[in-house]
Amino acid sequence: MSKDISSNLIFNDEYYKEVIDKYGYNAFDFKPIDFDISHLDKKALNQRWLCHFDGEPFSQAINNKEKAIVTTGVGLSGAPHMGTISQMMRAIFLQEQGFNVQFVLGDLDSYNARSQPYPVVKARAEQYKEFITNLGFSKEKGILRSQDNNPEVCRTAYLISRCLTDEDFLNAEEDLSELYQKQGAYPGIKYPVKQAINLMVADFIHLGMADKNKSVMVMLGLEEHLYVRIAKDVIKRMEMPFHLGAMYSKIIKGFNGFPKMSKSIPGSSINVDMNIDQIRHKLQHEEGHYSKPDDSVAYQMMCAVSNYTPRDLNILHEKCSVGGRYWSAAKDEYAEYLDSIFKKWPKDKVFDRSATMNPIDMFIMKNGCGRKL
Repeated sequence: MSKDISSNLIFNDEYYKEVIDKYGYNAFDFKPIDFDISHLDKKALNQRWLCHFDGEPFSQAINNKEKAIVTTGVGLSGAPHMGTISQMMRAIFLQEQGFNVQFVLGDLDSYNARSQPYPVVKARAEQYKEFITNLGFSKEKGILRSQDNNPEVCRTAYLISRCLTDEDFLNAEEDLSELYQKQGAYPGIKYPVKQAINLMVADFIHLGMADKNKSVMVMLGLEEHLYVRIAKDVIKRMEMPFHLGAMYSKIIKGFNGFPKMSKSIPGSSINVDMNIDQIRHKLQHEEGHYSKPDDSVAYQMMCAVSNYTPRDLNILHEKCSVGGRYWSAAKDEYAEYLDSIFKKWPKDKVFDRSATMNPIDMFIMKNGCGRKL
């Protein structure tokens, strides 16, 4: 048995191998994308994603013109950071390439798993909706929704729960749960977190169970692979007639020595609430030491969130390798690009949710449950 993946981990090639070892995956379960999806060739796909898990049937469904969809989502425990924006931009990229895409805003996930106040996540969901549409996601061409006010998906979560066990949830403990608990942002696998995971799995399964998609492709960071594993277990146990696979993206390192950027870990990220001076300071002074460009937080960000071409990234790779004033100038230029994106975040807009709330909404808005368990 391999050693446990701890909060001291680094999300690199060694982590990739450790995940395969610890969770009993075959080495061919997580592998670079070696197939085209419609007109997107494997080279273009591998520039944006680290690997896939059982993804070929999705490609086959697309080629056979069967109903298929890509789904992803983000938590709402804070303002979007670079990891969040990278998921948004990948979703927009696939939508622009003609794929059907669902983007789920995890307001109920953050309410339960991160003990966020209900009115905060309700308002934040509206901010996220406006932000991703400002970035280019089309609500007319795809699905953009929050978890709240979607009772049919909540019903799906209830229906699949008879096929889930406490052991399933205990085995879905996030690799960074120890760190999140130390930060006071996560209670461990307690009932609210189980509810959040159950609903997240339903977000995937509903697309095949109720919406009749022949194939569903989940798009997440590699550290979230256990949620896909649970969903595939449910599909197998219930003998559901659709396929579910996944494409996993690389994980952006955090600043100040943190293993990843997180809304729940102060100091780990660059987020949309920062101004140009704060962004520039992070890029220039808080990367820490790294041995190669792929370990540089700034270079990882440039690969994940930018309009750089592959040729541009090759040049930046060389500048990062050498360091010095040319790399410093490249980071300043990138800071200006990020500032232009962050200005699309509606941080000064006030969203009034009380007009559409039912009595239960109003009670929770006024009274909680807001206590951390």
